[in-house]
Amino acid sequence: MTRRRTLLLALGLLLRLAALPLWGTFDTEVQKAWAARAASAGLAGIYGPPDHEMLRVARAETGSAWGLLTAANLPRTRIDWENGTFVVDYPPGSLLVLWAAGKLYRALRPEMPNRPLFNAVINLAPLLGSLAIAVMLGRSAPDDDGRRRGLAFWLNPAVLLAAPVLGYPDPVFGALALAAVLALARKRYAAAAALVVATGLVKPQGALLLPALLFVMAREARPRDWLRATPGAFGVAALVLLPWWSAGHLLSALDGCRRTATQSALSAQGLNLWWAAGWAMDRTQEGRRPLARIHSAEEFREWAGFDPRPVARAAVLGATAGILLLMRRWPAADRRIIPLSVILQVHAYAFFATSVHENHTFLAVVLAPLLLGAWPRARALVAAASGFLFLNLFLVAGLGRRITSLRFVEQLRLAPGFDLTILVAVLHGALLVALFAWAARPRGEAAAPATAPAV
Repeated sequence: MTRRRTLLLALGLLLRLAALPLWGTFDTEVQKAWAARAASAGLAGIYGPPDHEMLRVARAETGSAWGLLTAANLPRTRIDWENGTFVVDYPPGSLLVLWAAGKLYRALRPEMPNRPLFNAVINLAPLLGSLAIAVMLGRSAPDDDGRRRGLAFWLNPAVLLAAPVLGYPDPVFGALALAAVLALARKRYAAAAALVVATGLVKPQGALLLPALLFVMAREARPRDWLRATPGAFGVAALVLLPWWSAGHLLSALDGCRRTATQSALSAQGLNLWWAAGWAMDRTQEGRRPLARIHSAEEFREWAGFDPRPVARAAVLGATAGILLLMRRWPAADRRIIPLSVILQVHAYAFFATSVHENHTFLAVVLAPLLLGAWPRARALVAAASGFLFLNLFLVAGLGRRITSLRFVEQLRLAPGFDLTILVAVLHGALLVALFAWAARPRGEAAAPATAPAV
């Protein structure tokens, strides 16, 4: 290890350690509420009541136990923290991480006060996730290529802004997703399937890995590979769900897994098609150039005359079909298409779907460095994906609470005389078109051999 590389790695670590106690976004308070509840009262009831009560409510509302799939008024645990009340709407894998953070903080401060130390403890798992990502990227290729990949993530301003400055937990999810992509590229199908399940049980966006996993396995895996992969995937799910399963709260935990899918925001600060559509709705109604804001899908339906959610789902499915067709064009031996297809999937979802949040393209920034040294467009891809994530985060959250105010962020957005977030949303669409064009591969570009250190 050269002295320069050592200094750069130390710089990235020092920046992260200095930012651990920061207050981040309001999501940090949500994470602390969940962590405190899990550490003090256990995991079993954190989503809702026991299974028998869930079944009783479902039968009362729909007349059948199958009503669990559609019932809108299933009971949920309310968690009081500081001056707010919260419910858990993240999968069980995330709650296991927060339970560990809560236990650690309770051991340090039994009264669990809401202090910077609690912020630091919450940010500790993402720090470890970032370290794991940097190590995996560094080992994904030999010599200089691997070092460039690791540093491209470790010193990325967009990554540092997301975690720990704004306190997002995405590096934990990103580490599992990166491990899954690497396993799939190396034809370790059982490990890839297990890791994809683990990823989805930490963050719902883990589902974005499924198209690539299923396509590659359908094209390459033999029946015995499927037989090996299936028990491992179910085993990981059972292990993660064990704290709820063993305590008779499995149904409430499964209900918790689907809660993010029921969100009704048109765009939850993800700068995409629907963020721009909400702004256009306001401009039409108010007759001026307003500051873009969060709207509900129902508000938009009343104005536009159609529900945006089915349109969004159709667009995401159409983009997914296009990605699979592009994957089919690439030779099976060329493994670069695996991370590239997932990056495409991430941005297709983030641009077309409703209820997208500002941090939902983080995975693209994790995977993009895998192509450095293996693909001519890699630097442009890393810069574009990172630039978009940074702008999306900074233009809606600044540097987080107690550093930048919401008023400052709004003034910054309106400085050029229009809302900058709308321009970034339009550029997001342009980036998605460019990604599809790049993935189509110009004629004459040689496919990487099976032994190429692409991933």
